[in-house]
Amino acid sequence: PSERMFLLEGYIFPDTYEFYRNESAASAIRRFLDNSQAKLTEEIYLRCKMLGYSLDEILTIASIIQEEAGNPAEMGKVSSVLHNRLNSGSFPKLQCDVATFYLRDYVKPYVDEDKYEQLKGLYNTYECFGLPAGPITNSGTDAVMAALYPEDTDYYFFVTDSDGAYYYAETWSEHLKNCDIAGL
Repeated sequence: PSERMFLLEGYIFPDTYEFYRNESAASAIRRFLDNSQAKLTEEIYLRCKMLGYSLDEILTIASIIQEEAGNPAEMGKVSSVLHNRLNSGSFPKLQCDVATFYLRDYVKPYVDEDKYEQLKGLYNTYECFGLPAGPITNSGTDAVMAALYPEDTDYYFFVTDSDGAYYYAETWSEHLKNCDIAGL
């Protein structure tokens, strides 16, 4: 918990919630957490164990997928890139821009410079090895399932263009070509 900016990040499923006048904050939070617990089925816990990840790690992976793959059709391939990197000694850092954007947009405005620098080392996937300290958003079911069931690919890189097309690559040289195609 001391390494987390927002302790419940990743544990509040996006959904439709009803709130009532004069309802306490504790009651509203309880509703969020009860809904999340209902969505976290035994299948999810068993699959986490089968993959060798904790639920927290899967929710962290899912949060990156959620932010990197706005299109649910791409979530399985994006997940494969993350899993391939996590399972490879050649790519110890995930290098996902969305973690950097999370720090810049949702963390930095609320902390002093010392705390920001500390959190940067824990969340910036260009600096930290493996997964960041925790989820960077609250993921939907599609992203959680993609984290649990990544597509079977040999991809280690992906990039998107301004139209939302995805380009995947197995090697750095292929990735650089894809970056050119994507207009980056």
